[in-house]
Amino acid sequence: MDQQNLCYDLRTEPWIPVERLDGTADVVSLRDALAEAHQIRRIAGEIPGECFALLRLLLALVYCVHSAQMGELEKENEERWKEIRSQGRFEVSEIDDYLDSYSSEFDLFDDEHPFYQVAGLAYMGEKEFDPIGEFMLDIPKPEKFLFAMRGPKHLDSLPFDLAARYLVIAQAYDTAGIKSPVVGNTSAKSGKAYAPKGALGTGWCGALGGIYLEGRSLFETLLFNYVLHLNNVSLIVDDDYAPWEREAPSTDTNQREPTGPIDLLTWQSRRIRLIPSEDGSSVRGVIISYGDVLTPVNKDRFEMMTGWRESKEQQKKLGSSTIPLMPVALNTARAFWRGLPSLLALQNRNLGPGVVRWMDYLQNVQIPIDWRFNVRAVCEGVSYGTQSSVVDNAMRDSVDLHVALLRENSGAARKLLDVIECADKAVGALVRFVYNVEQAQGDKRTSTVSDAMRGDAREDAYDALDSLYRARIAEFPDDGTMVGDYCLAWRQETRSILRNIAKEYLDQRHITYFTEHEEMSVGRVFSWFEGALVKALSL
Repeated sequence: MDQQNLCYDLRTEPWIPVERLDGTADVVSLRDALAEAHQIRRIAGEIPGECFALLRLLLALVYCVHSAQMGELEKENEERWKEIRSQGRFEVSEIDDYLDSYSSEFDLFDDEHPFYQVAGLAYMGEKEFDPIGEFMLDIPKPEKFLFAMRGPKHLDSLPFDLAARYLVIAQAYDTAGIKSPVVGNTSAKSGKAYAPKGALGTGWCGALGGIYLEGRSLFETLLFNYVLHLNNVSLIVDDDYAPWEREAPSTDTNQREPTGPIDLLTWQSRRIRLIPSEDGSSVRGVIISYGDVLTPVNKDRFEMMTGWRESKEQQKKLGSSTIPLMPVALNTARAFWRGLPSLLALQNRNLGPGVVRWMDYLQNVQIPIDWRFNVRAVCEGVSYGTQSSVVDNAMRDSVDLHVALLRENSGAARKLLDVIECADKAVGALVRFVYNVEQAQGDKRTSTVSDAMRGDAREDAYDALDSLYRARIAEFPDDGTMVGDYCLAWRQETRSILRNIAKEYLDQRHITYFTEHEEMSVGRVFSWFEGALVKALSL
């Protein structure tokens, strides 16, 4: 196929990797991802952030397909949501009717409105385009290619399906920093393009905690994250459109506010154009620069897939009478179960992710028997380094828990969070134990080495507790009469694991309990540790 007649229609071409309910791998089109969502287990992306970015695209389509059936009345919208759930699948005719309305906007190479791109985009100056690695999240700069997961010889071109996935990921997570300016960019300086001062430099998803709820099928996952209203305020608003529903964007950077959830789910943070190979068989290059930019302050009105925090720093900066909310960024350095207090946000429910608050609301207004099942809370995304110009780390983690634990008034959830808080205190006691043991031996190491040693002890402890805590959270009873005994056994298991770690530490160092320095003995240190464990894990 030559470039002149090139077409790759994402509505019908298979490009989204999925796992079927029977565990087999498959690749499906946009249309089939929705039409067969009840037969698909989950999106099966290769890199962290991919599933989240693709899920948000599909979720935006769910909003778009059903927007005509939703209105301003909350109860009517809830009934429609309930009706879709009772059907157990999305209506194929509704999906087809909607997608048929966009005959060219889902084509990667449309002459006027290519999907997630700008037609005719060109760099200023002599450079034609960048190599495809420039928009691939998991590919470092050439000088750091030693640490890449792909060899450079595999980066001459990309097949269309993979290029489409990286396109969606780039709009969601592209790094900040200096970009090459494109023709039409009015803010470029000295041949360099930057994000406007105070605006977010990365893709929108790069600022988020990246949280969603996963059901037993992709259909359930999409439905559970399909939030219609919160705090008696509807998310279905006028003039909220996806990129394929809008006029083609200009080539210039545009700082604006989002119009609604659909807009944020499909936020076009970059101006991009894919460059096909001469024979039209693959993508060989990319043009990429800044697009729609925004500030991350107070976007909780429409962004449902992250937690929030109050920022007095932003209040001072903006001169606001109220404390602004900022998204809680993903913490890639710790297991997700340790962040459950932020997920459940029992102290201030409005700081919790909208998808969690929506599930809480639905359980209050619908039949309780319909909500006796486990759900998987997933966090996914990347963290950045060096002024957000490089990807520092990436993760995808999840925790299974009973859906009733997502309720604001759940006494069981409070007990669960108490045990997690106790784990933090108990691990802290172990870290102090390691430090005190070294002091009892007359440790003369620098503070840097000593800090690293304690950090290793902390991580080793959480690694040892990880499987226990995941299993205990997944099996946590929703029956209040069983919670007390369950938590007691959990705490005892925690104490046993950490005590064994302490003993193994002494055995590996060949330290006797009688080792002493300046009237501090190892035996005394161990006794202090056991007392601290009992205190940390007491009811």
